[in-house]
Amino acid sequence: MGWFSLSAGDRLLEFASFPVLAIVDDHLLFAEGLKGLLEARGNVKRCLVYRNGYEALQKIPLERPDLALVDVHLPDMDGVELVRRLQGKVPQLKAVMLAVDDTLETALRAITAGAMGYLVKSAPFPRILQGIWAALQGDIVIASEVAPLVIGELKKIYVRQGRRPSLLFQVLTPREREILRAIVEGKNNAAIAEELCIAEKTVKNHLTNILTKLNIENRVKLIVFALKEGFLEE
Repeated sequence: MGWFSLSAGDRLLEFASFPVLAIVDDHLLFAEGLKGLLEARGNVKRCLVYRNGYEALQKIPLERPDLALVDVHLPDMDGVELVRRLQGKVPQLKAVMLAVDDTLETALRAITAGAMGYLVKSAPFPRILQGIWAALQGDIVIASEVAPLVIGELKKIYVRQGRRPSLLFQVLTPREREILRAIVEGKNNAAIAEELCIAEKTVKNHLTNILTKLNIENRVKLIVFALKEGFLEE
């Protein structure tokens, strides 16, 4: 499961409190079934359900859930567009797309929208739960076999030979720049820690500092920002 997702079992205690989730999906049988499983077995405080994009846009900024699960296809709005608009209203909101397929197109649309990734609706509940908790911890949730293709496509979109990198990256220390490069290359915290011979907790601390210095909310937006601003061209 997942590009940057880790096993959920030992990560539940890392979250400060039981999270509040939102599901935006017009298929009520699926949405209510997932809500019931999450509230009964998912270590979540409560799960809100919205039937369409308009309702979600009105209520999520008021309810302030920790994470929103958004169907790619909604009756009144494209799910990807909804995520963009929600994050314009609530920048710190984490979002994960709900999709019926596991393709490069789905992954690319989710990432470029600012979502933490996507979950396939037909996946077993333990896998969905693992993905949710990975996203809550800031990990990107994408099928591992699709991840290198996503990075490749993002580079095609944003990397321009001969461009000078943004001066914004000068606020980072040499170690932070080293870690940022590894993140943009698609490596997770554990892989970065092993490569640099440091503790995974140290990698997380560096990542927090990078996000703070660049005023970016999450790992997905960090990768896209770094590519857009020419970080790999330095």
